[in-house]
Amino acid sequence: MTSFLSSVKADLLDRRILPLVALVLAALVAAIAFVVFGGGSSTTTPPAAVSASATASPPGLAVSQPSTEKAVAEVTSGGSTQHHGASRNPFSPLPEAKAKSAAASTTASGSSPSGSSSSAASGSGSASSSPGSSGSTTPSTPSTPTPSTPTKPTAPTKPKTVYHVAVLFGALSASVTSASTELTPYENLKLLTPLPSGAQALVVFRGVTAGGKSATFTVVGEAILHGNGACLPSASQCEAIDLQPGQAEQLEYLPLAGQAVTYELKVVNIVSSKASSAAFKDDLRGASKAGRELLSHAGLQAIPYLRYSATAGVLVFAGHRAFAASAHSAGHSCHSR
Repeated sequence: MTSFLSSVKADLLDRRILPLVALVLAALVAAIAFVVFGGGSSTTTPPAAVSASATASPPGLAVSQPSTEKAVAEVTSGGSTQHHGASRNPFSPLPEAKAKSAAASTTASGSSPSGSSSSAASGSGSASSSPGSSGSTTPSTPSTPTPSTPTKPTAPTKPKTVYHVAVLFGALSASVTSASTELTPYENLKLLTPLPSGAQALVVFRGVTAGGKSATFTVVGEAILHGNGACLPSASQCEAIDLQPGQAEQLEYLPLAGQAVTYELKVVNIVSSKASSAAFKDDLRGASKAGRELLSHAGLQAIPYLRYSATAGVLVFAGHRAFAASAHSAGHSCHSR
């Protein structure tokens, strides 16, 4: 082996092939220098990065890209790893270098691409039009107002029927007849009004029967009754008297100390009228508190066989229509309470 190397060394140092050896060494040094300097700069940016940077470049900037149909070798030994295409001359400039030089020359000339300027203009317009959208260019959809449901007009309430009762009440003088006695008029008598007064009451006005045919009074005082009124529930147990217009009832009252006093109650007329709901409620609220207390204290809130209807101050028979007919047609005898 030593002899072989010695013969090779002797052949290389021969003056006839010394120029050829020097040329081979120079070519080898040049190849190594290209690999170190040219190959090192190209390996900093892989082909995938070059393709991505070329794709991400702004529109309008012309960048030459290597054709994907021909494989390009970075080094002289790349031919062995290629499947298709011819080998590349290592001394020709790379496509990336041409692209960088074209971009540098365009920037140095001061001319901005039209695509870049239009993109910048559109970006600035979007930023100025929606400063609070944080760069979002999605247009906001205007909300469609929901049509409000029209309110239906309230139907006017039907007027209510209200009855107005006018009566005469007062004490009869023993020396004169009842026809010549001046009684106290009570126009539009309020519900539960005590007569003659709240301090000494004999009767309390309770209302009118259906259709305003008669007026009903509850007897709350100790009195002897005389007249043509109807007693409820019966003539022997008269808790209430029912008087039609024009009828009168006399009440003989005997105080604890003193002479007996006779009072007369006469119904003059019963008139109906139409009133609003407010007037209807006012008529109910206008009932006498003194009369209500008297009835509550005596336990006479209920009226025999009668009850209030939906109309203010109107009483209807709760039953026993035969009794109601006989009670209105028959008179009654004097009754002491």
